[in-house]
Amino acid sequence: MEINIRKFTEADRKHLETYELNEKQQVYSSMPLEVLDDALADKDRTANVVVTGDGKVIGFFVLHKHYQHEGYDTQHEVVYVRSLSINEKYQGNGYGTTVAKNLPVYVQENFSAFDHLYLVVDGENAGAWNLYERAGFLHLATKEEGPIGKERLYYLDLNRNYVPNLRLELDDSVDRPAVRIILKMDDKEAGYIDAEIEGTALDIKHIFVDEKHRGEGVAESAMRQLATSVRRKLDMVETATVTVKDPVYKNLFTAAGFVLVDSPGNTDRYAKLVRY
Repeated sequence: MEINIRKFTEADRKHLETYELNEKQQVYSSMPLEVLDDALADKDRTANVVVTGDGKVIGFFVLHKHYQHEGYDTQHEVVYVRSLSINEKYQGNGYGTTVAKNLPVYVQENFSAFDHLYLVVDGENAGAWNLYERAGFLHLATKEEGPIGKERLYYLDLNRNYVPNLRLELDDSVDRPAVRIILKMDDKEAGYIDAEIEGTALDIKHIFVDEKHRGEGVAESAMRQLATSVRRKLDMVETATVTVKDPVYKNLFTAAGFVLVDSPGNTDRYAKLVRY
């Protein structure tokens, strides 16, 4: 699906005048024209549009430097994604997923001095936060009573590699309790994750990335997408676990939200919640 994410130009305004969002969506995402002029007048805010290959403006969002969302204490040198939406007329075509997956690279290219990217999403909208998790965002906190209801805070480390066209697929030919998850790039196999179901845990045994794709961030992006993929395809799994001794590989997992298992003398066992 061909899209282009770029900064707003005045020629885009006429397209935003016919932009549509339903009432529920407007609770968490303002209409573009409601926030556009304030963004253009503020040196810390950048208005952006999403454009299809044939020139339709189908999405909008603001990147806000140094923003602090009410109730969250985040670093000063951050960028927040705000008012992100896809025009209701074009929803249901995969544009939201494509935008989310391309956001990390777009922000890295345009805000190279910043290391941290945040966004807040509707805590009741599982589809929305699954989308961001597939794009590599990590869930940091859930607030039951935020300024506009239940909300979830997501974070993305801009110093990491992100692979927009990576997809995780479960290999249905493998017999349980063994699990193989295929890593696909542009519909071609780029590697796999071997694991085993142990009770309610998916224990990761091995990660392989083929020589062509090594060094591109495939393993890192796969680990960030893992929770969402497992949650959708393996109903019995509640936690992902791994035993890892090499410091380099430990960093691979901790960057994806795995934490050291709290047990005496343990230095090598890590876990991450899949369902929360």
